[in-house]
Amino acid sequence: MDTALALKDKTIAITGASGSMGRALVTELSKRGAKLIALTTSPDASFALSDQNIEVLPWQLGKEADLRDRLQNIDILILNHGVNVLGSRDSASIYKSYEVNTFSVFRWIDLFLETLTEAKDVASKEIWVNTSEAEVNPALSPLYELSKRAIGDLVTLRRLDHLCIIRKLILGPFKSELNPYGVMSASFVAWAIAILAEIGFRDIIVTINPITFIAYPIKELSRSLYFRIFSRPT
Repeated sequence: MDTALALKDKTIAITGASGSMGRALVTELSKRGAKLIALTTSPDASFALSDQNIEVLPWQLGKEADLRDRLQNIDILILNHGVNVLGSRDSASIYKSYEVNTFSVFRWIDLFLETLTEAKDVASKEIWVNTSEAEVNPALSPLYELSKRAIGDLVTLRRLDHLCIIRKLILGPFKSELNPYGVMSASFVAWAIAILAEIGFRDIIVTINPITFIAYPIKELSRSLYFRIFSRPT
């Protein structure tokens, strides 16, 4: 737990903004008074809300650094983009899964951390990473699980340095193009994320699976202790 978070007037950028969860987060966070920037790889994506205009910034996989300067004025970066190759296990699917779900996300994290040039930035700026409950539970998609667990562990590793607040979004199955097995609605999940973030949770778990509420904290504590013992900051 952290101190309560006020979302009003925060400038929030969301990757994967044109997907089901991205659009749900844009809608929910705008209701709470945030200023939204949609980061999307879909060139034709558009967003329309009655109470505000959404700035849309296109980006390309592998060229995250092109938007480095725009991150300077962002308070919260939500890393929500991802890919699910379902049952595929060929080499192309392996590279794609790790490039999108792991390495691209980690590049965004590094770019955002480079903007923390003053003490006030460390105290006020945040990163939220959608790692999903695939960190600890089957997702009926092996490469999705493997790549999400990888970024989950990397986030746990980076959080040890306390460079800024990094929240994890551990989300259960919701209806989307990535997850045909989803049972929750994206709008409900986005509402729950906002509520739990405002309360101050660093690890935001939204799922119908009670096992996650037990398995994830155990996993996170054990991995954090392991990383703390056998790694060091440079």
